[in-house]
Amino acid sequence: MGRSAVAALSLLAMTGAVRAQTAEAPETERYTLRAEVGLEYDSNVHRAEIVARGDNPPLVASPLERLVLAATLSDVVADGQLLTLGATAAGKIFDAPAARDENVAIAQSSLAWAKVLSPRATFTLAGAYYEAFQPATANLIDASERRDFRSLAPAAQLGLLPGPGLELSLSAGYRFFVFKPDREDDFSAPALTADLRWVRQSDGDADWEASTGAGYEHRTFGGPVLVPGSSCPPWEIPPGQTIPPGLVCSGPDTRVDDFLMAHLDLQRVGRVLIGGGYAFHYNLSNSFGETVMRHVATARFAAPLPAGLTLAARAEILLAFYSQPQVIGAIAAGNSFSSIESIDDENRSSVRVDLSREIEDRVRVVARYTFYANEIANASPISYRRQTFLLSVIGSLEK
Repeated sequence: MGRSAVAALSLLAMTGAVRAQTAEAPETERYTLRAEVGLEYDSNVHRAEIVARGDNPPLVASPLERLVLAATLSDVVADGQLLTLGATAAGKIFDAPAARDENVAIAQSSLAWAKVLSPRATFTLAGAYYEAFQPATANLIDASERRDFRSLAPAAQLGLLPGPGLELSLSAGYRFFVFKPDREDDFSAPALTADLRWVRQSDGDADWEASTGAGYEHRTFGGPVLVPGSSCPPWEIPPGQTIPPGLVCSGPDTRVDDFLMAHLDLQRVGRVLIGGGYAFHYNLSNSFGETVMRHVATARFAAPLPAGLTLAARAEILLAFYSQPQVIGAIAAGNSFSSIESIDDENRSSVRVDLSREIEDRVRVVARYTFYANEIANASPISYRRQTFLLSVIGSLEK
């Protein structure tokens, strides 16, 4: 459960609890059950990058099967208090022998307690757990791109309604991140966020929604900083050899990053949904090669089509600028994994198109195509391409 989910829980607590106080016979308990079974094709299972003029191994492609089971339960447990539980189990099983070390199981759970303080204020305590389980691999390059991690994030949030259509949330929490292939990329971080959301509901055919926010994490890692070859201790250099180009080595200090985030989004919701946004990420690190500035532009679109079909599309363009040159062939998992929240997240530009249709009540078929490209904007000899094709059936039940 991310920051947006905490905000949603706060709003749900405020509206649900107030209704429970005013209704004669309130239905306070709500639940949702969701199951998804899908067949997928992945053109770059190991998320491998191609180095120009390098000795690159062949890309591994594979079909796979995926399963998702998810449930949420919420209840007004006392006057003005809402308790929400969530749990998800998921997995991917790859068919190609060379891809089976990417088989993954997912466990996710969340717990939130929200208390209405006044008609315009609510307080929420929440915790989120997410873990991926993957088999071990002997290939160090593949290991650097694996989604084998654990994330635990407790948080406290104050939600306010400062004016008509406005929602303000202020939260403080802590994040514990474990990257199992390389424990030096583990980190713990206090986190602060502030988000403001504006909604204008009209009597016509469209509503408007805008949001902005900022966040900060101070990350202390489990491993040392990297320093350039010119700063390597003498014992790191083999006797009689010069420092090879691009060499980095471990320094005496612990790696510490200051991760800053800001975003701005605008969305129009009617028969056709149109939205766009901009996000700014800046990771200031004392480790060589880890300071990076990212600009992310997004566009969203959804519309009904004939024959009961629905089209949804999302494009994300990412421009990344590193303060130091990137070391070719270096394993720098922290760049990829320090901010992800699920195995399907990628810090790269992407385009996703969904075509779906409801085939009967609460059962929907979804066809999805996703294209990923590498994140580096400056002239780089590293390129990245990945495509996925998914066909899935989703069933849901709610009360």
